[in-house]
Amino acid sequence: MKRSTKRIIETFPKFKSKLKAYENILLVEEATKGLTDVEAVFLKLAWFFEAPEQESFNIGLLYHHLENEWLEFALELMTQFFREDTYLIQKPTFSILRETTDHYFNQKQFADFLSEHGVNYDKRKLNVYYSRGKIRKRMLNLQVHRIGVNLQSNCFASRRKFV
Repeated sequence: MKRSTKRIIETFPKFKSKLKAYENILLVEEATKGLTDVEAVFLKLAWFFEAPEQESFNIGLLYHHLENEWLEFALELMTQFFREDTYLIQKPTFSILRETTDHYFNQKQFADFLSEHGVNYDKRKLNVYYSRGKIRKRMLNLQVHRIGVNLQSNCFASRRKFV
């Protein structure tokens, strides 16, 4: 089972028994009977994830039947599918941020934040620690939320003060 499909099954556990229904055209109609529009979209998306060579997915279903959190979840699953399950996107440059960039640090802002809190780090020194694996890749590349950075940087800062 693909990772993206597993996330759909976690959200809609009743799909587990319907996951292979796409293999028989008679079972497809039976599997979707009684589902809401949202559920039907995610079941069809799971079928596509499991057998992209045989199954197609109409992206118009997202437009017509999903909104808000469900639409974001579907887009997140599609991104995960192409990045992790198929590896068609090997060096991702696209990111879906849920909040404004005001809530995130870039590398220079993170270095400034550490300096303000008693840890003498400039951008260059931070980059050296990052390249050595002392700072997690996600913290810098995904521009961690300020609360997370505050907690993590306070911990990071306290470790550096005693070294």
